[in-house]
Amino acid sequence: MSLEVSDLNKSRRFYETALRTVGFKVVLEDKDALGLANEQCSVWLATPKALRVQKTAPNPDEFVVADHFAFLVPDRQTVNKLVEILGGEGFKPLFPPEEHPEFQPGYYSASFCDNDNNVIEFYTI
Repeated sequence: MSLEVSDLNKSRRFYETALRTVGFKVVLEDKDALGLANEQCSVWLATPKALRVQKTAPNPDEFVVADHFAFLVPDRQTVNKLVEILGGEGFKPLFPPEEHPEFQPGYYSASFCDNDNNVIEFYTI
């Protein structure tokens, strides 16, 4: 997954905090880019010369948020731990941790907006 970000330092704080919690490691650091990866996927953040996309935060009443990224985590405790850790860093969930049986039985998730309003979800089944 690759995302353009408006401020790499602000984005780094969110993504490093969240993704290191679930086993990602930094694989590239540059003044304009950051890469994090685990055994299954990689996340690349880059600051372009001019932003091409600007997003507004979704409405919390939306049933499905079309533009978002979801990361499968091992269990509910990990979802809750992420909410606690990110909350301690000042990131409040867009959608708090809760079950979503309308998606799939046992689906449990929490979602956040990064500083560019990309929706990042952590879920377990």
